[in-house]
Amino acid sequence: MGSTHTWLVGPWEPRLRCLVGNCCLPTYAAIHRTHILHCFPNFIPGWHEYGDTPGIAAMIAPRALHLNFGTLDQGSPIQEVREAVKTIGAAYDKQGAADRFGFYIEDDAGHVLSPKMWEHTRRWFGRNL
Repeated sequence: MGSTHTWLVGPWEPRLRCLVGNCCLPTYAAIHRTHILHCFPNFIPGWHEYGDTPGIAAMIAPRALHLNFGTLDQGSPIQEVREAVKTIGAAYDKQGAADRFGFYIEDDAGHVLSPKMWEHTRRWFGRNL
């Protein structure tokens, strides 16, 4: 639930200058399409009628945000993840902060913090803090 807290709290807490989420950005579209049974913080009553999780994460812009994903993570289907990072990236582009958004998708990785993901995380914090 750490990544969920990143994109749920990030838009509203300006003291967070640099955020990293690891392996969790389940869109409501993916939850409904694949019938994912996800953890309770992802279900905020009425939220879906106003948008989806990428739109919430995009509100972190222009502050630094990096997201790690694995192609085999069943909690965040990769089809929706690929669309989500486009949505978030567009929000950063619109604010002139394209360099403040990053993501890494690791092939053949599931819901893990792999050594490669950890390296991306460390570099992101080093660059932005």
